[in-house]
Amino acid sequence: MRVKTAGAAESSRGLSFSRGGAAARAKGATKPRVSHTAADIDRVLREQFGFNGFRPGQRESVEALLAGGSLLCIQPTGYGKSLLYQLPAALLGGITLVVSPLLALMRDQLAHLNDRFGLPAGSINSDQSDEENAATRAAAAEGALRLLFVSPEHLDHVDRFEALAGLPVKLVVVDEAHCISTWGHDFRPAYRQIVHLLRALQARHPALRVLGLTATADERVEADIRAQLQGPGGAPLVVHRSSMDRPNLSLAVVREPGMARKLAYLEQLVPRLPAPGLLYCATREHTELVADYLSSCGLAAAAYHAGLDPEHKRRLQDDFLAGRHPVIAATNALGMGIDKSDLRYVIHFDVPGSVTAYYQEVGRAGRDGAPARGILLFDPEDSKIQEHFIDSAQPQPDDFAAVLAAVDGDEPPGLTGLKVRTGLHPTRVTVVVAELVEQGFLRKRSAGGKQVYEATGRAGAPELGRYRDQHEVRTRELAAMLAYGRAEVDCLMATLRRALGDRAAAVCGRCSVCRGQRSSVDVSAAASPWELTGGMA
Repeated sequence: MRVKTAGAAESSRGLSFSRGGAAARAKGATKPRVSHTAADIDRVLREQFGFNGFRPGQRESVEALLAGGSLLCIQPTGYGKSLLYQLPAALLGGITLVVSPLLALMRDQLAHLNDRFGLPAGSINSDQSDEENAATRAAAAEGALRLLFVSPEHLDHVDRFEALAGLPVKLVVVDEAHCISTWGHDFRPAYRQIVHLLRALQARHPALRVLGLTATADERVEADIRAQLQGPGGAPLVVHRSSMDRPNLSLAVVREPGMARKLAYLEQLVPRLPAPGLLYCATREHTELVADYLSSCGLAAAAYHAGLDPEHKRRLQDDFLAGRHPVIAATNALGMGIDKSDLRYVIHFDVPGSVTAYYQEVGRAGRDGAPARGILLFDPEDSKIQEHFIDSAQPQPDDFAAVLAAVDGDEPPGLTGLKVRTGLHPTRVTVVVAELVEQGFLRKRSAGGKQVYEATGRAGAPELGRYRDQHEVRTRELAAMLAYGRAEVDCLMATLRRALGDRAAAVCGRCSVCRGQRSSVDVSAAASPWELTGGMA
């Protein structure tokens, strides 16, 4: 008999507050225990989560956290990282606070926690109404939640920060922990607020546990995460690193220059691949273009991106998870947080910005352990999109000057006011303001329930070295991704693994490079769905 293992718990990732569910189940939640034996852990794993065994390494991480340790877990997608904090949350009591930028992750995970695992959980995020967020805050303050999910941007607000710092938090989970490092491929200034929250919580709860989770951290990023999450006086941050190999995932690169050729290839390819599948696109416009084209060819496809109405996004995600959409074209607004372990393929319509991002995205396929495919449709010209993203994400000295000038006046502005006064892109303003606060040029305070910003009078100019570092990192990573697309490597899977710290990774023997498939695939001549995706020019 096949043992059901806890790896399926990775499928408990997602995003919206189940109305009434948290408070209704709070009294029946697992009670906190003074000590936790192996028998306790096995009982909760079996009775509450429905699993008969752990995946390799999971038990060690769970036991370390329950014993009062702090961890950084660097493990591949599909590993089952969510269980590493869900199970401790069932035993620890208090609140497990999960900081994550992935709204889709929160929505799906909350549904599992509240409805499947009986753990009262809620979230606070921008996709919910003010009323939903207020209900979640009230439930947390009343002790009715066991897990609370928040976005890192939520920590930037003074009043909300203080409310979180006052909760009985036993474990802080930093999801996508690489975002805290300027050397990571996806550094986010809002993640710096996590460090401040940790310091505030550690001052009130000396036994606070910390868990960082990521699938994309090389040695340099690992060291940076450890330095920031450990902090002064905190417990040593132990690193649990697993092999990044995905033996059930076969990778391929198909050279298809031009939009028309890519769309024509998808028209032939998608019907022959076992559903369900995910088509990654770099832009919102491309998701709609791909979905519309496939639909015009009689193929059921939908587009998903961050610009859609929140309720529409929820319906799309629910339909996709339920199998009502066999294929969906999406930006990573959906793909990084979905709980769909049976994805049989992930196709990248556009080249991603880095090898590390690609590993994370393509790794959504085959999380159930069954054979799956990861296919990159490669056009060197696609690099222009990513180059634009890199350049547009780079704050300039004039941006900092504009924000500082906009703060002057009798009425301290809020974030929206700064966006209006400067005329800069809203995302750029958010980044610049976070940096100016971090470096002490601005201070934030609460005024009538709203957060406003005022100048501190600090002399000099902001230090922008971290953004120069980021530009260097992103440029270098894009170059590595283009080399992957041109197949200037000995093995596709080994290339991904080495970029993530598996320095001794051997060739996989199953990707298109290892199999010597160097010509474009004739889809019409393919004998099976697994033969038609291995080509490469």
